Amino acid sequence: MRGEKDMTSFNLFLFYVYRSTFSPLIIFTFLFITCFLENKIKNRVATIIATILALGVTVLPIIYLSVTGSMAMLNLAVAFVMTATVFILNFVKLSLLDYIVLFSSFAYISRFVGIGQPLATITALSGLSIPALYTFIALLVVYKIKFKQLKGNLFYFWFTWILTFIKGYGISFLFSRYVVGLGQRSATRIEALFIWGNALFVIVIISTAIIYFMKKLLKKHFDNINNMGKTYPQIERFFIYNSIGIIIFTASLHSIYLSHSNWLWTPFSQLFNWFLLFALILQLLFLIMVFRITWLKDSLKHKAVENQSLAIYSSSLEKNIDNIKHIKHDVKNIFLTMGNFVEQSGNTEMQDFYHKKISPFATDEIAKNDLYSKLSQLNNEQLKAFMFYKISQAVERNIDVSLDVSVQCTSFESATELPMEFVDLVRILGILLDNSIEECMLFSDGSIHIKISQNDEMISYMIKNTIRSEIKEKGIKSGISTKGKNKGNGLIIVRSIIENYDFVSLNSYFHEDSFVQNIVIYSK
Repeated sequence: MRGEKDMTSFNLFLFYVYRSTFSPLIIFTFLFITCFLENKIKNRVATIIATILALGVTVLPIIYLSVTGSMAMLNLAVAFVMTATVFILNFVKLSLLDYIVLFSSFAYISRFVGIGQPLATITALSGLSIPALYTFIALLVVYKIKFKQLKGNLFYFWFTWILTFIKGYGISFLFSRYVVGLGQRSATRIEALFIWGNALFVIVIISTAIIYFMKKLLKKHFDNINNMGKTYPQIERFFIYNSIGIIIFTASLHSIYLSHSNWLWTPFSQLFNWFLLFALILQLLFLIMVFRITWLKDSLKHKAVENQSLAIYSSSLEKNIDNIKHIKHDVKNIFLTMGNFVEQSGNTEMQDFYHKKISPFATDEIAKNDLYSKLSQLNNEQLKAFMFYKISQAVERNIDVSLDVSVQCTSFESATELPMEFVDLVRILGILLDNSIEECMLFSDGSIHIKISQNDEMISYMIKNTIRSEIKEKGIKSGISTKGKNKGNGLIIVRSIIENYDFVSLNSYFHEDSFVQNIVIYSK
């Protein structure tokens, strides 16, 4: 094993400069000034010079002044993984020099500020708090230099800081606790360096892979939470200030305890380090909860706006329909008169266009108007829109659709106030109506009759459609269809939904040349 190096006057000078209390301030100031000037000048030669200076001012002294080879390798490995974490997350685009400055800063933090090693310095009195704060400052300054202000992206910065710091500490802890001892028990220095190097290589690969897969799995969640910060900037500021407060609070507790202890580093003092990590992770869980609450708040707000817009649209549409109802007979007479003039004109091309385009269009639109005017009795806007959409599909397929709606004043004013979930009701009605439309399309004169009844005790939806004689003879069974493979599962789905409600019933039967399906929802 290698002992301490013989210290020349220059070595001693470097040693005390790099281990002094004010060295972090001096080194970081130099690094960030270099980063600032390079971003201002934007010159290739200046970038190369700045990169060499940034690496030289931290990395070379780490190697030159290292007492043991293990610590030099550890410091550089920690710096590499922390920088790789920033690079892989890639929330904010940085230049090569920005990454070099971060690497140099992280290497300095891991070597001289006590990540994973108990140094008898002022920083040891605060445990992990000072390394956490230095990591925070290094990332913040580089980001600020690059983008002037981080408002709207503070959560990206916050995630990067948390994951970068935890990664750096995790590697230092594992290596110092489990790997260093293996190398120290080796017979030769070459064996020790081999063990340390291979262990660090494996740890670095695994740590980098974990961050990569975490980014892949959680990228959408990171983006959503950051977008929440753009909408609610006060939440952004709260988490940044809260994080700094946690660091300062933990450092204060640690310093107070160790100032009254005979030992600068005791097993009990490690509890403060675990408390800091636990507080940061707990803050992350709290952030997820805040996101869920704000998401729910925004969803309810958007839903309210959507319902209000739908109500306004429906009201406007009903007014237009009422106006059309008043002139419906006049419109019919106008089209009838127009048809007579077309027939008398003797223009074959115009007659053909009238009978194929204008007359069917006018007939369909008047029919739709009649049907929607009946649907206007329903109190639920979403149900009204859904039924009109399905009825319009049938009319566009030249299916004769008739509709009866009978709604009395009831204790439940809308379908959403029933004990049945509205989504389930729409799924059932959609399947039954789709089946009816598909069957009627096989007839040249297929028809569908829909009857909706509502009173204090129940709501009934009856759908009656024309049906083929062979289907009537064979009967209709869930899961069996004449439409081909993988068809006929609609009724199975309907039955499975209804089984969840003991107050909902479905009656299906044949009546003359028609198939009737009647779903009844009883009020509790």
